[in-house]
Amino acid sequence: MGTQKPVVIGESPEEVVGGPIAEHHGKKKEQDKKKKVEEKIKEKKFEKDKTKVVEEVEKKEEVKIEEKAEEKEAPKKKVKVGKAKIRSKKYQKASTLIDRAKKYDIVEAFELVKKTSLTNFNGNVEVHLRLLSRTGKPENIRGMLKYPNSTGQSIKIVILDEKIASEIEKTLKADADIYIASPELMPKIAKLAKILGPKGKMPNPKSGTITENPEKTKKELEAGQAEYKSDSYGNIHQVIGKVSNDNKKLEENFRALLAVLPSDRITGISICATMGPGIKVQI
Repeated sequence: MGTQKPVVIGESPEEVVGGPIAEHHGKKKEQDKKKKVEEKIKEKKFEKDKTKVVEEVEKKEEVKIEEKAEEKEAPKKKVKVGKAKIRSKKYQKASTLIDRAKKYDIVEAFELVKKTSLTNFNGNVEVHLRLLSRTGKPENIRGMLKYPNSTGQSIKIVILDEKIASEIEKTLKADADIYIASPELMPKIAKLAKILGPKGKMPNPKSGTITENPEKTKKELEAGQAEYKSDSYGNIHQVIGKVSNDNKKLEENFRALLAVLPSDRITGISICATMGPGIKVQI
């Protein structure tokens, strides 16, 4: 331990090298020096961060100015507005005979179909209806129907064999309206599914076009039997006769169509003449 001279009142104590006061002041000087160094480092770091922030802000401002300049220079794109389909005056005049909010009795509806027929030829009488399942999804249905009266439709029916199948595969053409095949031929014509399938012409057991007696089925179809099937939305489109047909025969064909469909799944029915306005019908 160091020595220290006696202290006279009014005088500062004199430090002796190696004494306790000298040691205390030495440590304090070191701490002060360290603090000053730390403060300088902090100041430099702050200045550096401040400069970086300023640079980033300036860059963002420059980008915004450039974007605004580009927007002014770039020509504004013209937005195309879709044109509503304009019906002919003849169609519009025919539509005035129909109450769009009303569902007509079938007999009254057929009378309107004949009044609103627009074609110069003997047009078809078409039925359009939609089927939905209890869950609200489109109903998938397909089958064969024998109308009690002629629909006036001439359809081309072909019985498939290996030669015809090979020709369809080569040409990718399927000109017939309906194709019929025997069960034993199906493995050989399975490759035609890519061609006939999308057109709805591939022989199918549900529609009765895969049969043990193709010749008999062809005669039945030619005698007035027709195929019905729903599309991906649950819609069925059928021709039930000609505008010139008697209303009673048209009604009989209409009733025959409804008889093969699940009535609780039908959500709406409309009938029309070829190119004529639709008429809602009571279910």
